[in-house]
Amino acid sequence: MNTKPAILCFGEVLWDMLPEGRVASGAPMNVALRLARSGFDVRMLSRVGTDRPGRELLAFMAGNGLSTGWIQLDQDHPTGTVEVDTADPAAPVFDIVMPVAWDFIDADEYFQNIDREADVLVYGSLAARHDVSRDSLFRLLEMATLKVFDVNCRPPHDERPVIESLLQHADWAKFNESELSLIAGWHETSASVVEAAKAVMDRYELALVCVTLGHDGALLLHEGVTYRQDAFDVDVVDTVGCGDAFLGTLLSALFAQTTPQEALARASAAGALVAASAGATPAIDEADIRRVMRRHI
Repeated sequence: MNTKPAILCFGEVLWDMLPEGRVASGAPMNVALRLARSGFDVRMLSRVGTDRPGRELLAFMAGNGLSTGWIQLDQDHPTGTVEVDTADPAAPVFDIVMPVAWDFIDADEYFQNIDREADVLVYGSLAARHDVSRDSLFRLLEMATLKVFDVNCRPPHDERPVIESLLQHADWAKFNESELSLIAGWHETSASVVEAAKAVMDRYELALVCVTLGHDGALLLHEGVTYRQDAFDVDVVDTVGCGDAFLGTLLSALFAQTTPQEALARASAAGALVAASAGATPAIDEADIRRVMRRHI
């Protein structure tokens, strides 16, 4: 894209309930925050309750430069929360409360107020767990020029028919290693990570695939080229939100016409910085990303 696109991030906004206290989160919101901080025209389409947690979540978004104009208010359902067990910092366990307000995102309400269609739609699989938000998502998928799928499987909300349908609509997709293994396994693809990524890319006709590999770094497949990035060494506090920071930074770099290798390095640095902090939304700026990258040259 030669100009900065209008980006719509769809899905959950919520409070992560960590041992240290609650932290504003939700994968699509975390991605939207990274994009907004990079100067992009980004909308967050979600839904919160009219309760105190909802008001506080709206205040958090507004205070961090993310417009709340597309956040719907729900009179009947509470604002979302997730109990997060970080006993193993590298593999947090999530207990995602259901039903909550973001299960009921209303596409009609969005279309009634829209002033410009989004060029890019960023979405995950968790927001498709309830039929109301799922139906809204599939309507939006028919509209966007570029569809970016953050797979983000969270059992038991990882049903194969839903994931596959969302992949079939996608142009770009981001997986972690376990998500890639799950999906490749559906098709009895037993291979290296690169071979599995290529097989999934071909099967679902994806133009770009990115896979985060934890301490093994990350890889990006695009236009017949495989790019690799080693992990940046940090003291891990928890990995909540690392993939979201990674994706938001990757997209902002690619949309700014950065080379795929540079975009992958920047995204990996952003993910490492989040891993070195508690919660999903620490403040990260350009100087932080450059500092991490310089340290590993």
